[in-house]
Amino acid sequence: MDGWKTEKDFKPVEALHGDLDGPATKRRVAIRRSRRQNFFEMQDYSIFDLMGTLRRPNLGPHYDHITPYLGHTNQTFKDVEIVVVTPTFGYITATQRVDGTAADGASHDFTFRSTSLVRKMEDGSWKYVHEHYSFPVDMATKVADFTRSQKLSESLEFKK
Repeated sequence: MDGWKTEKDFKPVEALHGDLDGPATKRRVAIRRSRRQNFFEMQDYSIFDLMGTLRRPNLGPHYDHITPYLGHTNQTFKDVEIVVVTPTFGYITATQRVDGTAADGASHDFTFRSTSLVRKMEDGSWKYVHEHYSFPVDMATKVADFTRSQKLSESLEFKK
């Protein structure tokens, strides 16, 4: 699959770091397997999503709306880097691909960059407290690249 990983590929951190595209960071983060909602700090979570901004503490209604809509969605990841900044805070960067069929029958397939901030909770679990998704953009046309095939300086100029 050209380096793409599914959610099922994320196993114990030692196995993940052995299969990363680059060297492992000095500290490692393990993400517990549980129901998806257990990954998010529901009251303190915010997101700069592809379709808009979610300010805290509104994850519950957004999650309950978007999860059924995207219920037949596949997610794959590559270029994953996990960095623990302190014993209780870290971040994850990756390229993420989402494809599938939405509840209304619309098919979708897009690739984007993701940055996730995680915090260690009092119970020892790590939870997402903020995420930021983005697409590369052609600066002249203001058109987003939904495939993430655009190279770093390829569309830098504001005028073509």
